[in-house]
Amino acid sequence: MKQLSPARKNNLIRTLILAAAFAVVLAIILLSLNAILPGFSDVIQRGDQQELVSYIRGFGSVGGVVLAFLLQFVQIISIFFPGGPIQIAIGVVFGTLWGFIICHMGYILANLVVFLSARRLGNRLDQFFSKEGGTDSRFRFLTDSEHPAYVVALSCLIPLLPNGLVPYIAARTKITFKQFTISVYIGSIPTLLMLNAIGNKLLHGDYLNVALLGGALVLGVTLLYVFRKRIFALADQFHAWCETRKNQSANT
Repeated sequence: MKQLSPARKNNLIRTLILAAAFAVVLAIILLSLNAILPGFSDVIQRGDQQELVSYIRGFGSVGGVVLAFLLQFVQIISIFFPGGPIQIAIGVVFGTLWGFIICHMGYILANLVVFLSARRLGNRLDQFFSKEGGTDSRFRFLTDSEHPAYVVALSCLIPLLPNGLVPYIAARTKITFKQFTISVYIGSIPTLLMLNAIGNKLLHGDYLNVALLGGALVLGVTLLYVFRKRIFALADQFHAWCETRKNQSANT
């Protein structure tokens, strides 16, 4: 077995320490929330729609808003919990508009926290897994993405994807913090609005519109995926046009 160089050993040790520290902080957050809010982690893990709705309503108006925000925040940082059931439940309790505002705030803040943390950890991982003269080819789909901002925005549109994976993956690409923020902000709007609206329609028993909204969401995501190359090409053309206009303005 090939021996690791001292530099790579040190990078590995730092990476493991950072990963352990992040895991400890996450565990402390979840345990603290579960101590303050009995049954919090169990409700998230089960993801039962009716149970989520009843749990949020049990905290009253103000407490329910805070709890809904925390549910959305924890859903992102915990990586593996799908956000759909939580976002629909928040839509049931608070309606489409306020449900969207609460979810959007928690969604964006959690993504930014995870992105910044993962970027620091990801740099260590890049150092450890890199080869002489460049990055290991196994990781180039992350580090050399030509359209990281668009990929992030499209990823936010997929309701069944564990959204917490998006900032972890994005942190390994060339995307800037500003680009990531804009991509998450814009990309999350359609899906969050749709899911909150579905929750609101479920509350009023409007199952026809629930089916129509769900179908529209699935169709939209499918079309975006099928025509992703064309979308990326148009985005590149628009970016080139913006740069040309910017250069012309600077020269006048």
